[in-house]
Amino acid sequence: MPILRLDNIYKDYGDNRVLAGVSLVLQRGEKMGLVGPNGSGKTTLLKIIAGEEEADQGKVFLSKGASLGYLEQKPVFLKRTTLGNYLREAVRDILSIKEELSALEKEMALLGAEAKRRSLDPLMKRYGFLTQLYESKGGYTLENRINTVARGMGFKKEDWGRSIEQFSGGEKTRAQLAALILQEPELLLLDEPTNYLDLEALEWLENYLRSWPGSLLVVSHDRYFLDRVVGRIASLERGELKCYRGNYSAYVAQRQLERDSMEKVYQKQLAAVKKDLDFIRTASADERTKRQAHSREKRLSKMQLLSPPTAERTVKLNFSFAGRSSRLVLRFDKVSKAFGDAELFSGATFEIEWGDRVALVGPNGAGKTTLLRMITGEEAQSSGRIKIGHGVRIAYFDQEQKQLDADSTPLGTVMEHISLTEAEARKHLSRFLFRGDEVFKKVGDLSGGEKSRLALAKVALSAGNFLIMDEPTNHLDVKGVEELETALAGYPGTLLVVTHDRFFISRIATKVLEIREGNVKLFRGTYREFIEARAAEEEKKAVEREKKTDAASRKGSKKREMEKAAREQLLALRRERRRLEKFLARLEEEISEEEARISSLQEQLADPGIYEDFATARKIAEEFKAARHRVELLYDEWEVIAVELEELPPEEHFLARD
Repeated sequence: MPILRLDNIYKDYGDNRVLAGVSLVLQRGEKMGLVGPNGSGKTTLLKIIAGEEEADQGKVFLSKGASLGYLEQKPVFLKRTTLGNYLREAVRDILSIKEELSALEKEMALLGAEAKRRSLDPLMKRYGFLTQLYESKGGYTLENRINTVARGMGFKKEDWGRSIEQFSGGEKTRAQLAALILQEPELLLLDEPTNYLDLEALEWLENYLRSWPGSLLVVSHDRYFLDRVVGRIASLERGELKCYRGNYSAYVAQRQLERDSMEKVYQKQLAAVKKDLDFIRTASADERTKRQAHSREKRLSKMQLLSPPTAERTVKLNFSFAGRSSRLVLRFDKVSKAFGDAELFSGATFEIEWGDRVALVGPNGAGKTTLLRMITGEEAQSSGRIKIGHGVRIAYFDQEQKQLDADSTPLGTVMEHISLTEAEARKHLSRFLFRGDEVFKKVGDLSGGEKSRLALAKVALSAGNFLIMDEPTNHLDVKGVEELETALAGYPGTLLVVTHDRFFISRIATKVLEIREGNVKLFRGTYREFIEARAAEEEKKAVEREKKTDAASRKGSKKREMEKAAREQLLALRRERRRLEKFLARLEEEISEEEARISSLQEQLADPGIYEDFATARKIAEEFKAARHRVELLYDEWEVIAVELEELPPEEHFLARD
């Protein structure tokens, strides 16, 4: 049953048509990703669904009585309040029930002595109803839920009393997201929710959304997030919306098949037209040939010529390179950093060598940006020594774009940074999608994505050999991120990058530098190897804790033995869940591959020319039938495993006894 339906939505801003007849159906419980280039209208569409903007034409139908929550990219908080009060306000309906229950308890206590003269039945009836309602809404576990969600969004205990007015933009976004999660609306609209989340918060949000029973429409450029969370992709380009079954990886595969098919059809028509034109041009003067030429001219005049497949508009990156430096690029020797009494990290000791590609990771607030600023000389260390190697030239991308002058223009920014002619500067800016009069816009009036592209354009001209980048993927669309990956993969120098994009890290990083709980450690290996090593370490610690607990429980009572059994059951449950999830992921990959094969075979069968060779046509038809049968079997298997996974008991059952 649909929770949301869009019928023929149009939206114009002046002469610019943003949405051109967009239609969409979102089922209850369905999770869908909304993708498209920057400026394609994704945020506009969410605003129209949320009722914050009106469509010029078309209708939005939300299921009767369905609750809706909307996370904007830039949340606005009108009230002066603390984080704790803001999160509790999000569950005001539950807290009001608790307040009424308390009031009823006091009233009944006062009337207790007068029970003979005044009946307590109406009060008791109301109290019973509210008690059941409070329990059904999770009132008795509410405080624990608030704390869990706040921690999941990266907030610490000391943040509860802070005024939201003092929060950064990223903290405000995380606060609003936490409030929406606590409200548990039936439909969530999320606009780039991962931009300001560290890796741990990202994993928490992904796990929450995967198990959450509500409906989701999310705009995101985080490919890993989309692969893990959504089951359908809606692509918005040039005002039109098209839906694809599966996660982001499945969508990419299907899009490529579409483009390949369109290219084949276009080339086939092009060849046919050329053949006819060549015949007409070289036709002899005899009557028969003249008639054939005339017939082909008539055919060409009536033919509807196809347009070549449109290349997707994206940035074209190429970083300037200053040549090789010494083997040692950077050394930290017992470096510490503190702000007053607050110490970010201490005793940091590591080396980055020529050609290293290092991902800097850690929770929000751990000191990642501060560490980068210490390397560039913008921030001084509290103690220790920082050594920059011989011949090292740093090119720095600042996520806050402080190096951009708000009163300048993209053209002025580039020409002031390095000596270029206007024509050369325009050519360079065009690679970053600044074309025509766009080069004269005020930097202060640019969108977040445009500023990010301009900062990249500036860094690309900075001849360096040690490229330092702080969240370069923020505000870039997926194609822009992929282009950045490609450019960095071919960069011959040394790279140090902070990013929460796990696809990006996995493709780029050869080492991982982690800041955690005041410690800085360099892991020599890929991001996947880093994650596996950390998981193994955590599992080892858990086993050691289990052993200690088991040793203590043997000395204890029967209750402790039962607790041990519960913990073992919990570990077994977690192992089984991991096994089933891996099995599901493998099945989904196989389904995606098989569906791509079906699409290819279907395309071949749609070509009339194939039936000139009956044997070949029959073979392809049999392959098509077999592939469809395999997909059906895979889906049956997927459904069985999915049911098994859903039927696993909740961890809370064991945690309550833990």
